[in-house]
Amino acid sequence: MDLLSFIAEVEAITVSGALSPGPLTVSAAGLGIRSGKRAGLLVSLGHMAFEFPLVLLISTGLSIAQSFKQLLSIIGGAFLLYFALTQIRSLGKVRIDASERNGNAFIAGILLTALNPYFIIWWLTVGAKLVMDSMQFPLGVMLMYALHVWMDFAWLTFVAYVFYRGSRLNESLLKAIMGILSLILIFFGLEFIYNAFR
Repeated sequence: MDLLSFIAEVEAITVSGALSPGPLTVSAAGLGIRSGKRAGLLVSLGHMAFEFPLVLLISTGLSIAQSFKQLLSIIGGAFLLYFALTQIRSLGKVRIDASERNGNAFIAGILLTALNPYFIIWWLTVGAKLVMDSMQFPLGVMLMYALHVWMDFAWLTFVAYVFYRGSRLNESLLKAIMGILSLILIFFGLEFIYNAFR
C-alpha cells in the first residue's frame, strides 16, 4: 500500500466513526450549550487521553503478533459491515439530544470513551488493521493516529460550537451524510475481507 492510499483509508474510516451521533457527540452538544467550543476541545482531549495509550498498546502487541493480520482483517471487515448495516437501519432514528449536562468535559471524554464497548471493539478490530497497515511507514503509528484524531477534535469542537450558538443540526442532512458514510464503511469492510484472502 502506498502512502496516499493509506492516508485515504485512515481518513475515510475515521470520518465514518467521528461523525456518528454517539456518546461523545451527545456530550459535546450538551456541554457545548454552556461552554461553547471549549467543551468540545476538552471532550476531545479526554477521548485522546484514553485512546492514544490504547493505540500504542495495540501497536506494541501487533509488532509481536503480525501472524494475526489475516484474522484481524476478517474480523475488522465483518465489524465494519455490521456497523454500517446497523447505521443504515437506524437512520430513521438519528437524533442529537442537546439537553443540558453538568460535569467536567475532559472527564466526560475519558469516561465516555473508556466505557464504550463499541469503541474498544473498533480499535481491537478495524483500528488494529489500520495500526498494522501503518507499520510499513516510518513513524507510521504516529502518522496514523494524527490522521485519525484531528477529525475527533474538529467534529466535537464544531458540534459544541453549533449548540452553543443555539442552533440545531439539520437532521435530514445528517441522515444523508450517515447514509453515505455507511456505504463507505461497507466498501472498506469488503476490502478488508478481500485482502485477507488475497
